[in-house]
Amino acid sequence: MNKYQIDLIESNDFSALKEKYPELGKGELSVIASARGRIAFIEDRRAEKVAESEGIAVFNIPVLLFALKENGMISNLEVARIVEELKNKDGYLLKKEIEEELLK
Repeated sequence: MNKYQIDLIESNDFSALKEKYPELGKGELSVIASARGRIAFIEDRRAEKVAESEGIAVFNIPVLLFALKENGMISNLEVARIVEELKNKDGYLLKKEIEEELLK
C-alpha cells in the first residue's frame, strides 16, 4: 500500500483572499484557498510568500525533486532526466547551485 497520496482539490471560494491579496490571480488564490491543512504546489514566488504568510506549507519543483530523491522515490538518473526535460521542454531553469545540489 502506498503511504503517499496526492489529492487534486480546487476551491472557488477565495473571495476573502481576493480582497486581502488583489494582486494574485484566480489560479493562485484557488490553490491557496484549497490548501488549508495541506501542502500547496506553487511556482509563483509572490503567491508562495502569500501562502506561507497564511500558514500554508508550500512545495515548488526543486523542493519536490529533493523530497522524492531523499525518500528514494526517484534516482539520480531520473532527477537528471527531469531537470533536462524541464529545461528543454518548459524553459524552466533551476538556480545553478540548486541544480548542482540536486544532481549530486
